[in-house]
Amino acid sequence: MRKTIVTGIAVAAIALLGAAGCSDDSSNEAPIATTTTSSASDRVEGAISSVQATASSAVNTAREATQNAINSAIAAVPIGFESGTAELNAVSDVTVRAVAAAMKAGDSKIEIEAYASNTDEAAAELLADQRAQAVANALEAQGVDKSRISVDGTANPPEGVNVDQVEITVEDS
Repeated sequence: MRKTIVTGIAVAAIALLGAAGCSDDSSNEAPIATTTTSSASDRVEGAISSVQATASSAVNTAREATQNAINSAIAAVPIGFESGTAELNAVSDVTVRAVAAAMKAGDSKIEIEAYASNTDEAAAELLADQRAQAVANALEAQGVDKSRISVDGTANPPEGVNVDQVEITVEDS
């Protein structure tokens, strides 16, 4: 998908650069269309700026599409754990497969945040880290490159956070 976006941007850049080079401001003949007084370098800089803005927009759109696919999968069937363990519950496999499919469609990186509660802060932190790593391992088993996954475990999160589920966020590149 990214290759298609980059190819499209490259084609647009070539077309813009070609168009920028087509006018000759030094000609004494009457122009067929209105000309501007901008120099060729100004037109090239403008074209480059336009291509960069288009590329940035395309990357943001791809990142948002990946995040939306992940959010939809997690909303349908949250990735969860057996209470007090880092073992994924029985239904999590379906969501892990859906998240992996979304990840394979692009080259975005994700952060997996897992939680755990315990009166022993160190034990909660360890369990939360193990949970995040369990999800990362499951995604890797589905073919997602581990270099695209970061993990974070949070002990005793604020009220309202389900400690037996994870959150996955697509990171800005």
